[in-house]
Amino acid sequence: MHRAFKPFFQTAPLAQRQPRLSQYIKAVKKHSLEETVQVVWQGILSKWFPFRQGYKWGIKGSTLSNNNMPDATVIQVCALRPNPSDSEDWAERQILLIECKRPSKDTPLGWDDTITGQFTDDLSATLNASGRLFGAVAIGTKVRFYQWDGQVLPDGELCQLHPGTFDLATNDGIQEVENMMNFIKARGWEWAAPK
Repeated sequence: MHRAFKPFFQTAPLAQRQPRLSQYIKAVKKHSLEETVQVVWQGILSKWFPFRQGYKWGIKGSTLSNNNMPDATVIQVCALRPNPSDSEDWAERQILLIECKRPSKDTPLGWDDTITGQFTDDLSATLNASGRLFGAVAIGTKVRFYQWDGQVLPDGELCQLHPGTFDLATNDGIQEVENMMNFIKARGWEWAAPK
């Protein structure tokens, strides 16, 4: 099932406005490791979720495969707002979780195993009382965005927000990723709120 979203005003793609991000994307090669994909997403997150605007993000951890090599890197994004019940405190909600994998996992089985296994497990471990947040699976330069509702029984509900897969190596893919990042930034706090 896909959820439709309304695209925001479109400008020149970020990779055109930020040449360094374009370099990060071009650095992702067929045999790159998770760290290269992670660098791309750190560049994207630094533009959409800057610390000065009340966001914090960081590496949640690396998942090791059977041979103790990293199999995925997980980045989490949290939004911070003044706590209405305590003026000296801040409320925090995890709004986005990105699972980064190497380009060699860009196969139908690689996507399926990641989405139904590691990604779902990571989303279900959300810090939000609501159990809800947005997520993305990034394999190489390709990405899919999801909405997670961990309160839906028995195994939570994972819903892809768009048809297909976006590729950051294309202008259309970059524009679609920008639209999704705007969508998540605009709705993340409310989606992660307790019901």
